[in-house]
Amino acid sequence: MAGNKNCRVGVAQVDITPPLGSDLGGYHHRRLAREVRSRLYTKTMVIESNGKRIALVANDICMLSDDITYPAKDKISSSCGIPPEAVMLSATHTHTGPAIDVVSGVPATGLPFSPDPAYIKKLTENIAEGVSEACHSLFEAEIFCGQTQAEGFSINKLCRTKNGKDVYDTRPMDGGKDGRIGFSGPLDNSVQVLCIKDTEKKIRAFAVNYACHPNSGPDVIWAEWPGEMAETISLVYGQDVPCLLLQGTSGDVDCMLNLPHEQIGRGIAGAAIMAVEKEQNSSIVSPVDFRMKNIPMKLLSKTPETERMMNEIKQKKKKSLPEESWLKRYNGWNPGCTEINVPIQCLRMGQTAFVGLPGEIFTSIGLEIKKHSSAASTMVVELANTRVGYVPAMEQADRGGYGEWPFTNRLLLPEAASMMADTAIGMLWEMWDLG
Repeated sequence: MAGNKNCRVGVAQVDITPPLGSDLGGYHHRRLAREVRSRLYTKTMVIESNGKRIALVANDICMLSDDITYPAKDKISSSCGIPPEAVMLSATHTHTGPAIDVVSGVPATGLPFSPDPAYIKKLTENIAEGVSEACHSLFEAEIFCGQTQAEGFSINKLCRTKNGKDVYDTRPMDGGKDGRIGFSGPLDNSVQVLCIKDTEKKIRAFAVNYACHPNSGPDVIWAEWPGEMAETISLVYGQDVPCLLLQGTSGDVDCMLNLPHEQIGRGIAGAAIMAVEKEQNSSIVSPVDFRMKNIPMKLLSKTPETERMMNEIKQKKKKSLPEESWLKRYNGWNPGCTEINVPIQCLRMGQTAFVGLPGEIFTSIGLEIKKHSSAASTMVVELANTRVGYVPAMEQADRGGYGEWPFTNRLLLPEAASMMADTAIGMLWEMWDLG
């Protein structure tokens, strides 16, 4: 099928900043918002070609849950006519945003914070409002796609040890003196960018895909490095130019140790600007297509081995905050079901693909999808549509590192990662084989 470069694009950003005093999410202890360091937004990009639309929606929150996603998509479908499977909602994963339920489809227990139902309802309305605003402001546009590498801003937070296990440690390696012998997984340093220009060649919006887990921790409302990136881009191109951060697969990746998030944001903004400013030709944007599949995946069940692991924690005289939280969550683990439906989403725009996965996905999974994708350029987006916990690569699931522990932050059986990757790759080829 021959493609073309003509399309219409609509963009919008709606303020979703919670009030001071709100519970903040992302950690194992309770935190209340004491100040507003930056505003939080839901940012929308609607792309239309040959009468078909897809919508990318990035939210400055830690995660999404079913009680946000389903009502928001219903509202978008009824007000804008965009099918739910054509709308990709995602979270930038800021840890200095409002508390959201931790896992969709599984009752939450032992949480140190409480999501505000009024905020959740308002957030749902704000997301739908942003998409509606974008749909009502569609303009003739061209899309420029760029890509570059940005090294030195992220680090794999899991290290292999001499006993074959994983440990969470972002300090520099010391040659094995402390038992660490290397990083457990790869990094994805690619910065992939969409730049929207109108018919007068004025830049109207950016979307950036980069994998780096925000993890700052102060008791403030702040969009962390994704917000700093967006602010830097707006300083260059104008305050009315939104920048969506489509968080890459970074379940096992943190920001580089001791590098301020302001610097990371400016650095990734610089990489994004460089990637698109050298692009002379706009991209083919048709066909536009979309797919969504809900895959049944098995939840973990308690075993003698998990009892042994938790008993080891119980015996400790001094427990860390994560360990205290883990015990509460494990003791309360009784989901009432043995499996949940996990949504895997694929969008197509010409020769560019967007893959949405609903958890904190280890980097190697995103790289696997990119390697075998049918598209010329593939952006893999984690924390899309909902959250199902951490998803480590199958070979890493039982090594004992953060994101690999059962029940506490990993809730699915180890084969979940392969099922997600295989499903996404199959969906992409299904779309491309149609032309």
